[in-house]
Amino acid sequence: MRAQNMKELVLPLPKARLRIGVTGHRIGTKFSQSQADAVRSTIDRLLSDITRLAQQSVEANPWAFVEGEAVVSTISALAEGSDRILADAGLAQSHPLNVILPFARADYRRDFQSEESRQTFDALLTRAGAVFELNGNRDNAERAYEAAGLLMLANADIVIAIWDQLPADGIGGTAMIVEHAVAEGVPVILIDPRTPTDAAVLWRADLALPTARAGIEDVPRRAMATILPQMISLLLAPPEGEERAAFRKALAERSRRWNFALSYPLLLFLIAVRGLKWSDMRLPDHRQDGAMRWRAYLEADGRNTRLSTVVTEKLLDAYSFVDHLSIRYAQIYRSAYVFSYVAAAAAVLLALLSLLLPHTARLYLLGAEVILIVVILALIGQGSHKQWHRRWLEYRRLAELLRHLRLLLPLAAAARFDRPGNRSDRTRNWISWYARAIEREIPVPNLAIDPDYLAAVRDAVREAELKAQISYNRNNAIAMQKASDRLHLLGSSLFWTTFVICFVELAVVYFRPDIADAYSEWGVVLTALFPTVGAAVNAIRAQGDFQSVAERSDETAINLEALDAALVEEPLEFARLADRIEKVADLLMADLVEWHVLFRTLPLSLPA
Repeated sequence: MRAQNMKELVLPLPKARLRIGVTGHRIGTKFSQSQADAVRSTIDRLLSDITRLAQQSVEANPWAFVEGEAVVSTISALAEGSDRILADAGLAQSHPLNVILPFARADYRRDFQSEESRQTFDALLTRAGAVFELNGNRDNAERAYEAAGLLMLANADIVIAIWDQLPADGIGGTAMIVEHAVAEGVPVILIDPRTPTDAAVLWRADLALPTARAGIEDVPRRAMATILPQMISLLLAPPEGEERAAFRKALAERSRRWNFALSYPLLLFLIAVRGLKWSDMRLPDHRQDGAMRWRAYLEADGRNTRLSTVVTEKLLDAYSFVDHLSIRYAQIYRSAYVFSYVAAAAAVLLALLSLLLPHTARLYLLGAEVILIVVILALIGQGSHKQWHRRWLEYRRLAELLRHLRLLLPLAAAARFDRPGNRSDRTRNWISWYARAIEREIPVPNLAIDPDYLAAVRDAVREAELKAQISYNRNNAIAMQKASDRLHLLGSSLFWTTFVICFVELAVVYFRPDIADAYSEWGVVLTALFPTVGAAVNAIRAQGDFQSVAERSDETAINLEALDAALVEEPLEFARLADRIEKVADLLMADLVEWHVLFRTLPLSLPA
């Protein structure tokens, strides 16, 4: 296992965590006390098996986790019946308990008729590691239960459903939660109270070709014993093949402060898009820089010190590390293609100069041209071998996924990355796996929702994310549009200049043939050089796709401004605020996906 401490400038390894949620019937006509006892026995065995399999998965991949112990936690609303069975069973096996309540605890306590039930509720709360109390409205209680159920689902890796498989009685019921879980690719362990020993698994991740949106009826029921080992491994173990190799390479990365690949920032300086910066060559310390940029978020989250600590120690550290790696590799990749195209044009210039300079200089010109070509070949070969392009794209994507978690965690909202079971293929990537592993370490907020907290979260999102992203996208749109326009103008000017030279040379040949030979070599040099340089300029413009980047940044800024206005103008309610913040994350994710698709098709290649 890789040693790791806070002084190492490396990608932090995740801890091995799995979260088990629950939905199901309360004790009553659908679920008798005798059935509850039999269900409890099944859940005891199930939690024991999951813990054992999770530990085996960690022991098979010790290099992928910072600790050698797998920890299984439970998530419950502590309603009478199913919720309490899982919570109590988990605590009996020393599994941490996270609680999500639809109402404030004093209000929710009124749901339970007997004093014994209320005392059981109080006792379970005291043993919970985190209790997230929503401010549900009693006038619309079904929506409050639905919100708690959906938040449980958002924070669970596996859901145990204690359900008779009959249609839902109303909003927020077990059937609805199971339907959502299956559609989102969350494995559901189905325990029918009438036959509790015959537990089955509803999950589509192991189907050869799962449907994009699967209903309960579309997913076959599998015996738990046959699929559970595969399910735990797929959820917890790092991906195989090329993705595992890429993750190992990421773990081998070290933070670098110096970057001498300056061709790209120098290009932007020469075409008057922006000035040169010391940070182009000397990157700031990634932890200090990340903490400074996240200060507004961390300060606004002062009421929830536990969450802030986790964010500071793990999420922020992971984000800032890969963010700086992405910045570094982006500059290396961009500088590599800028240098290659410019060097190729310079090689043509050296070849043309042999027409103008004395014969004795041709050997030196040829040698210099050979050196340039060798440098270009070595640079492109090095870039392909070290995968600068892939690393830039992967680290940028991971950094953005981790940054989105910062928005979603204060309201326990769903993370915006793939689950193993919600893809139309079975390919897993290490980026989503790693981001999910980091997210699993962070508990639900340990607090009660109230207007002050909602206001703090809203202000943090606006100050730390929306305003910064709007400003960045506005400025980036302007800068990229300038770069596109000026490179286009430069390339076009060179071709028009070539046309003028050819026209003048033609006129000289026609009207003054006696002096045409004296300038013919210059004509050849200029009419060959200018189109070559123009082609290099346009190739740089195409490789950078500045125009598309500018248009996308402008569109993103407009959409973010609309969301920012909505956060200010709309009533401050939990469900509405959570929806808006999720839309912010979705918008940024859509922008990231479009950007990734665009640049994935533009790897380093020879300037041929």
